[in-house]
Amino acid sequence: MMQRLDRSVEVPALSVFPIGPLEDVPNRPGRRSRNLVGSEHGFDSMFVAETEMDVGSSIPLHTHPIEEAWVVTEGQLVVRIGEETVVVPSGCVVRVPPDVPHAVRNEGSSISRALTAAPWDRATFYSEGTTYLEGVAPISALGEDTAKA
Repeated sequence: MMQRLDRSVEVPALSVFPIGPLEDVPNRPGRRSRNLVGSEHGFDSMFVAETEMDVGSSIPLHTHPIEEAWVVTEGQLVVRIGEETVVVPSGCVVRVPPDVPHAVRNEGSSISRALTAAPWDRATFYSEGTTYLEGVAPISALGEDTAKA
């Protein structure tokens, strides 16, 4: 049995996909990411991604109309949510509420790793689900989401 997604991509009802390698994120020096659950896996209403950030790497201030989760799995991240800034150590979860400006940076002494998740189609999250208040979106030269931002 096949199901057809809005993008006209056929995905079997039962699917198993390999997880690709971490790849550099355009416009985000020192940051690598990969989709664990995303558009390329047939999901069009949610995603889970893994991200790796070198010391000094950052994600500029931005908002989303939906909530977002960050699970720090290694190292620590400095997360600004609204007017508050917190150091988030490994083993902690951060909930970013809808429409609240937030930014993330690695000010630690080693690489940080985290999982991120949100109820949005990963293919359009950075072009349609994100408003940048600083910096620019990590969009490819073709004008399509890299799905790794």
